[in-house]
Amino acid sequence: MRVESMLRVISRKKEKVIRASELIISQVEKITSYQLDRLKELEQKVFNYKAIKRLKQEVEGIGPSKSHLKQLDNLLEALGCEKLSMVVSGSTDNTIRVWEDGQARVLEGHTGWVYSVAVSLEKEILVSASQDSTIRVWSLATAQVTQVLQGHSDWVLSVAISSDGEWVVSGSRDTTLRVWSLTSGLTTQVLKGHSNWVRSVAISSKDQFIVSGSWDYTLRTWSLTTGEVIRVLEGHSHCVNSVAISKTDRYIVSGSRDRTVRVWSLTSGDLIRVLQGHGGPVNSVAISSNDQFVVSGSGDKTIRVWSLTSGETTQVLRGHTGEVLSVKLSSDDEYLVSGGGIEDYSARVWDFSTGEQTQELRGHTNQVRSVNLI
Repeated sequence: MRVESMLRVISRKKEKVIRASELIISQVEKITSYQLDRLKELEQKVFNYKAIKRLKQEVEGIGPSKSHLKQLDNLLEALGCEKLSMVVSGSTDNTIRVWEDGQARVLEGHTGWVYSVAVSLEKEILVSASQDSTIRVWSLATAQVTQVLQGHSDWVLSVAISSDGEWVVSGSRDTTLRVWSLTSGLTTQVLKGHSNWVRSVAISSKDQFIVSGSWDYTLRTWSLTTGEVIRVLEGHSHCVNSVAISKTDRYIVSGSRDRTVRVWSLTSGDLIRVLQGHGGPVNSVAISSNDQFVVSGSGDKTIRVWSLTSGETTQVLRGHTGEVLSVKLSSDDEYLVSGGGIEDYSARVWDFSTGEQTQELRGHTNQVRSVNLI
């Protein structure tokens, strides 16, 4: 009897162990399924190198099981490659190229020169402006056109995307700016005031202001909400080719055919500094995220890095064999990308801290009018 009793106890214990084991296995399967789903989501995001630091934190929070350590290691290795960024370039060969590891996907669709490219990581889209008077919205994931925005009556020379990815602002040779809703694909405002081509537009980081630079030698600041002109900035003695707004919304930087770079206060419109040193037109400008440096690309084939505080040149980057038509800084200020004009046709990536060129991207058959770096 005692033996039988002990066997019954053992049997009940065994059943409990089996049930517990089954429960554990079930939970492990759920966790594993969750891990796989999360890995797939993250792997898709890695394709566009979006928010890499945040993705690392997400990966660390998954809680890997042994069976997926290899997958996680591979993913972490991919996520760790911050230096492998995507470069976007728009050219007068009518194409856009998206470069990864020196290889390019070619986006075709425009029937005229591509003057400007802008990127929204929030929406994972690329927006391009063209001589064919259209703006095209492309999916970064599929490289397909999702919208064609039509309304300008002449070449579209510049585009900018709001920080939330909801709005696009464009500047045109028809002397107007347009504000577009990406939800509807329609123009919500037409901004008039410039008397010549609107060559460059920028949107402040908090989506309150638009700044435009024109071949009428002026800059204008506008309310993104109402479309009203806030002020007109005068000082350049020739066409304004490029404008940029600092991420802190403190400064406007402009570059002109008068060979100068000018720094203005966004809030007051006061001229803060005039940067002189280029031997040719200033075609493109950018400002570092910490408000310490201004970058300019010129017809003299050089890129200059300036101290915003002192106004002195801190670096002169040489390498382009033609005029430098476009410059753009990465969001972390680690890299600078530039586009070359006649006799060059290249996009180049530079280590911003050292001034050393890290990549030379060739494939375009004409001038690289606009660049971006993700």
